[in-house]
Amino acid sequence: MQPSRILSASFLAAAFLLSACSRDSDPQAEARGGIDGLADKVAAEVRAELATENIGLDRGHKDLPKAEITPTGDLIIDGKTVLMDEKQRALALEYRKRLSDVAEAGARVGLEGAELATKAMKEAAVAVFSGDQTSMDERMKKEAEGIRASAAALCDQLPALRQAEQDLAAAVPEFAPYADMDEDDINDCHAEINTP
Repeated sequence: MQPSRILSASFLAAAFLLSACSRDSDPQAEARGGIDGLADKVAAEVRAELATENIGLDRGHKDLPKAEITPTGDLIIDGKTVLMDEKQRALALEYRKRLSDVAEAGARVGLEGAELATKAMKEAAVAVFSGDQTSMDERMKKEAEGIRASAAALCDQLPALRQAEQDLAAAVPEFAPYADMDEDDINDCHAEINTP
């Protein structure tokens, strides 16, 4: 599973949860927790989902049979459980944990981006009437730097995810065709963050 697919799914989930939470929001809770509270809630939901559901491995691999890793570390390919020893199962669980960490970080970055977009629209409307475009731009750039730092922290988790994927692929040959992360995925993540 490529990190970009993990992150895309996380961002979409974050956007969906953000819209759902805004419909059922409690104004006092929002005042207390703001986006940080919402980010914690979404991160907890992503973590809980990944802890209890199988993770599919075959997205983008149309030529490979359906594959998934269960919460207990079983590898299922084409409906059949691959026989693994405890060491292999531990590697599968480590890979799941790393995927969960990246997905959780992706959800947080997605929520921060959604918050910034909402704030930018409000600030732009105020700037039109006040004529104070410069200070609005400066505030938005400062806020964007915070998101860039969160995204950089997410990218910093990718080497550990790649290593976990390589370790599992080396230990379980049946998993190897699904292990498609490479150094370019990590470099691309950092390059996208640093693109103005």
